[in-house]
Formats: sequence, C-alpha cells, structure tokens
Amino acid sequence: MRVLIIFLFLVNSIFAQTQNEQIKTSLNKNSLSFNIGTAILANGLGLKYERIIARKQLYYSISANVNFFRFSLFGAENHTVLSVSNGFITGIDERNHFDANIGLGWDYVNVESYGGIYGSGGSPASQYNQFLPVASFGYRYQVPNDGFIFRTGVGFPELVYLSLGVSF
Repeated sequence: MRVLIIFLFLVNSIFAQTQNEQIKTSLNKNSLSFNIGTAILANGLGLKYERIIARKQLYYSISANVNFFRFSLFGAENHTVLSVSNGFITGIDERNHFDANIGLGWDYVNVESYGGIYGSGGSPASQYNQFLPVASFGYRYQVPNDGFIFRTGVGFPELVYLSLGVSF
C-alpha cells in the first residue's frame, strides 16, 4: 500500500511539473523585412519594421515602412513613401498566415522632365508632397519561434511584392 501511495505521489508530481512548463508557440514580436515589387510600369524597394501583438485568434500588427518606387509612362516619377500602418495576421500557432495592413503614408514625389523625342535626359520638373492611403494583403510564411519571414502579396506602395525578413 505504501509503495502504491509513493508511486502515485511521484507520478502526480511529474505531471504537475510538465503542466507548469508552457511551451511558447507564438510569433516573435519584432520583425524587419526587405521587399521588392513591380507592376509593369512601376518598380520599387522597401524596408518594413513590424511589431506584433498576440490576441486570442489573431495577431495585430503595427508597422513603419520606407518605400521607394519609380513610375514611368510618358515621363518618370520617383516616389519616396514613409508610412505607418495597422493590420492583422491570421493563423495563430501555425506556419502559414494571411497578412493585411492599412494605414497612411507621406509621399515625396520628384517628377522628371524629358527632353528629346525618346525621353533622353531628365531634370527635376517639379517636386511635391502628398498624403496617401497605404494598404497591403497577402501570404506570410513564418514559423513560431523562428527568425525567418517570407511574404508575398499586393499593396501600395509595395506593388506586387516579394519580401524576406527576420524576426526577433
């Protein structure tokens, strides 16, 4: 009888210890990623810092972005967009996620004037600033507790983009 009581006590203490150790299976809170995008007449590069806040079934994100893109049709426009956005990430405790963001960006535009019949030459014709809405949505691959991030999707000012990053 004493052996049975000691055995039950030991088994109970082992299970109690394993229940107290919680395995962290959430995405890292901070990330930094580089993106490259295109949309036939426009090409761009960007850098994104993101902070993730975990909730019950979603992650919420706050991000700051710097994007550069060039739009060429009958002239050329160089855009520098500084933006902040808020969004969500689905798929808590999974590898594959849906990622969506919306926010506001400050756009510095440098319009080039072209001389000649084929547009050879280019000097600044005008420069102006404007506020623009920014948004993006797409696929995100990020393993919980891992530092690698892969993103792809559509957005402005990212255009149709591919992104690689690290989380910490």
